[in-house]
Amino acid sequence: MNRGVSASATGGGSARRLRVLTLFTLFLTFDLVIFGAFTRLTDSGLGCPDWPGCYGSASPVGAQLHIEAAQSAMPTGPVTPLKAWIEMIHRYLATGVGVLILTLALVTWLARREQQRADKPSEPEHILSVWWPVATLVWVCLQGAFGALTVTMKLFPAIVTMHLLGGMVLLTLLRVQSVRHAQV
Repeated sequence: MNRGVSASATGGGSARRLRVLTLFTLFLTFDLVIFGAFTRLTDSGLGCPDWPGCYGSASPVGAQLHIEAAQSAMPTGPVTPLKAWIEMIHRYLATGVGVLILTLALVTWLARREQQRADKPSEPEHILSVWWPVATLVWVCLQGAFGALTVTMKLFPAIVTMHLLGGMVLLTLLRVQSVRHAQV
């Protein structure tokens, strides 16, 4: 049984764009998980100890005085300019992935509408499902919440583990979608 999106079902261009967007999102999500591990291994998870910014700023540049004060108070502590940048780059990547997943859900919904408006009905296995991208969007929102908890609960091990497992689930959701789009 073919469960993919055929070029004739959604229009050749939109099916291809949807597949490319899904693969690009999957690639960046994989990079995000790897960078999250790097963040943890470099002990940078509290490089900016508040969330979503860094001492109330959008970047470590605006928080430079706070970072210097924290580093002076605890020279070997978790706050240094490098660690702040590593932590914020992880957050910027996560925001980018969230925006891509929102875009993926919108593009899928629009392609589904286009498919439903087509004159000839699609075979059931070629009907584009919006369930996967919507589930992925909900999941990435939960991941954002776990990211916030990771920081606000000062790297509590159970929360850090749940955040990592959530990243693996996110990768799986995106991979399933990419496979479904590839099956023509």
